[in-house]
Amino acid sequence: MRTVQFEYLRPEEILKEQERCSIAYLPVGPLEWHGPAMPFGTDPLAAWEVAKRAARQTGGVVLPPVFIGTERERSPKLLEDAGFEDTGIYVKGMDVPKNTMASFYTPEEIFGVIVREYLRLLVKQGYRLIVIVNGHGAAGQVETLNRLAVEFSNETKSRVINVMGIAPYDPKDQDRGHATRCETSIQMALDADNVDLEKLPAKPEKLKSMDWGIMDGCTFEGNPPKDKCVVFDPRDATAETGEKYLEASAAFVADEARKAYE
Repeated sequence: MRTVQFEYLRPEEILKEQERCSIAYLPVGPLEWHGPAMPFGTDPLAAWEVAKRAARQTGGVVLPPVFIGTERERSPKLLEDAGFEDTGIYVKGMDVPKNTMASFYTPEEIFGVIVREYLRLLVKQGYRLIVIVNGHGAAGQVETLNRLAVEFSNETKSRVINVMGIAPYDPKDQDRGHATRCETSIQMALDADNVDLEKLPAKPEKLKSMDWGIMDGCTFEGNPPKDKCVVFDPRDATAETGEKYLEASAAFVADEARKAYE
C-alpha cells in the first residue's frame, strides 16, 4: 500500500487492504500538559507514530488519532510524594497549580462514549481486529479501554484489544514517567521542533515535580526520590533514544496485533 493512513486512502484501496489484512489501528490520547518544553499532543502523537509503524509490519490501516483522554483527582498520598505540603488541594491529572494552562481531560463516562462510537463504526466497516493504541497511562483510561475491548470482543463479530503505545527498548529501563526523558526523546525523534528544552532551567538545577508537572514512574508508584525531583531528566533526552523507543514500541504493538489476529 502507498500509505497505511486511513484518511489518505481511497475507498478501493481501503477495501483491498481490508481483504488482505482486516486490522484497524486506533491511536488514542489526550491533549495534556507535558511541561513547558513539550507539545500538548505528546501522547496521541506518539501513539499515532507507533501505530503507523506497527501497521507497516502487520498490514492494516491506521485511523487518525483520537485526541481525547481522561484523568482523576490526585490522592493525598501522591501529592505528598510529589512534594506538596498541602495534600488537601485539588489536582486533576498533571494539572499542578504552577502550570500555565489546563489539560483537555474528559470525564470517564464521556471518554468511554466517544471511544465506543469509534469502535462501533469500525465494527460496521467489518474489521476483524481493532487495535486501540493507547498513549496515556491513567488508570481510569486504561480501565475504560479494557472494558470496551472485552465488551466489543464478546458482543460483536470483531475482536478489540487495548495495547499501551510505548514500550521500553531495554528490559532494564525504568523510565515510565510523565514528560520525562522517554517521552521527551520520542518527541525529538518525531520532530526536533516539538521540543524546546530552553523552556526548562539549565542544569544542575533540579526539576521539582510539583513545580513543573513532570513526574517519574517511581513517584506514581509510591516510591518517590527523597528530594521529590525528577530522576529521568527530560534534559537528558535525545532523538536517538526516542527512535529506540519508537522501534521497540512498534515491534511490541505489532506482535500483540499478530497474536490477536491469529
